[in-house]
Amino acid sequence: MHEFTIVQSMLDLCKKHSKGKEVDRVVVDIGKMSGIEPHFLKESFNAFKEDTVCKDALLDINLIDITILCNKCQTKSKIEDYNFFCPKCNSGDTKVLSGQEMHIQYLELKEE
Repeated sequence: MHEFTIVQSMLDLCKKHSKGKEVDRVVVDIGKMSGIEPHFLKESFNAFKEDTVCKDALLDINLIDITILCNKCQTKSKIEDYNFFCPKCNSGDTKVLSGQEMHIQYLELKEE
C-alpha cells in the first residue's frame, strides 16, 4: 500500500507548515484517477499520526472528478466510468485536466 508512504510525506509537510503548532484538521484533494484509495489513506493517517503535530487531527478528503478537454472541439467535460471520449463530438483526442492529483488543500491549526 503506497498510502503509508503518502501519509508519511503528508505528516512531514504538516509539521513543516504548522511550525510546531498542533493541527486540528487536514483537508486533502484526491483525484478519482490518482490511484489512491481514500479509505486506506484515512486508515494510514489515523495509524501514523500518533506522536506528531497531527495526533488529534481529523483528515477530510475531497474527491476530485475526472475532467477532460477535447482537442478537437475544445469542450471541457466531467467524465464517468473512465470513458475518455468527448461526450459532445465523440473524439478520442482528449487531454485529462483533473482527476489525477493529490495535494493538501489546507491545514487548520488548534487555537492556543
